[in-house]
Amino acid sequence: MPQYTAKDIAKIVAMSKEDIEKLDYETAMSKLEIVVDALEQEGTSLEYGLQLYSVGTALSKKCSAALDAAEEKMLQLLGTIQNPAEQPFDPEKDGR
Repeated sequence: MPQYTAKDIAKIVAMSKEDIEKLDYETAMSKLEIVVDALEQEGTSLEYGLQLYSVGTALSKKCSAALDAAEEKMLQLLGTIQNPAEQPFDPEKDGR
């Protein structure tokens, strides 16, 4: 597991929801991995651990939303290949 400085982790903990929303998938996932590594380190205080968990949850939601959007796009593209007429995406029918 790579070691990150306290400064690296503090920058992530200080991120606002708006900052997280601006991240692309790869950057959000990278920061989420740092948060998970930090949470797994021994000696993390409860308060700091809760801050990490909160940011990690927001990063996880960002990544999940990006993956859902990609899946939606893929399903729409697949539909246009099989049936050239465009159709609105219906998660109940086309998704999960």
